Amino acid sequence: MSIESLKSFSIQGEVIPAHLLKTMEQSFFDEDLSGKLERDGYLLLRNIYNPNKVEEAREKILWYLHQVGEVKDPYDLGIYSGKSNRGSIYQTTKELGYFWKKVSEIKSLRDVIHGESITRVMDKIFGEETTHFSFAWLRAMVQGKASPVHIDHPYMNRGTEKLVTCWTPLSRIEENEGTLYVMQNSHLWSDIKNKFFGLDIDASPSIPGHIQEHPLDLVNQKGASFLTTSFSPGDCLIFSMFTVHGSFDNNSTKGKIRLSCDTRFQPTSEPMDARFSGPSPEAHRGLGYGCLSASLPLTETSNPK
Repeated sequence: MSIESLKSFSIQGEVIPAHLLKTMEQSFFDEDLSGKLERDGYLLLRNIYNPNKVEEAREKILWYLHQVGEVKDPYDLGIYSGKSNRGSIYQTTKELGYFWKKVSEIKSLRDVIHGESITRVMDKIFGEETTHFSFAWLRAMVQGKASPVHIDHPYMNRGTEKLVTCWTPLSRIEENEGTLYVMQNSHLWSDIKNKFFGLDIDASPSIPGHIQEHPLDLVNQKGASFLTTSFSPGDCLIFSMFTVHGSFDNNSTKGKIRLSCDTRFQPTSEPMDARFSGPSPEAHRGLGYGCLSASLPLTETSNPK
């Protein structure tokens, strides 16, 4: 990836200086994936999924968003309409959660994010048979929006510590379309780990689970860099529970919605966080899929009723 256009990368509208941007290092299946993950805090793997299967899942998700008026015709282009009927059709948190659960459990999506290809990778990373949360974090990021900087540990730490996140882009994501970043060597930052270790956002809702510093301030304080790249259908990014990450603003000039999905994998032999397992996972605050900001209409940023 060529990191040349400063306008491609911003956070909360603030342009990221070029000297703070570096390209992620690609990993390959025949490498020591466990060792690289421990060393770098992330693994960028290309062509893990069948790209045609990813596109199939993407089109089905966009069809659902089109049904609630959030995607323009032709819906398969994934262009945000700037409107939504989702809130008038699904008027409560519970109803919005049911809708997003239905979208998140599309068979074509699950065939990708829980399929044989990624399971094979996870089995190799852990050196044993693995399983996954049934809950999936499907996200639709419109122009001008981004995922805030955070680590995953405070949100899912009631089971094993042998847990990793797998971030799956569900379309081509160009440099200006809200690519994910990780902060270089952030999984080794003891102050961040000590601050958040053991914090459970459901047990301690008054304590913020996210990192409150502006990402630019944090990177400068640490003398670190933002590691990022463009992504294609078939790629995935795997990282640890203490790797600091987020996404850049979606600065698509076409209004393209950035679709992605987070999943969590662990050894089958280890205890699982019960909030995210089973056919109807309760997730955070017992809201199920209604706990996700993605369950809200794309026109909204506040909590639903």
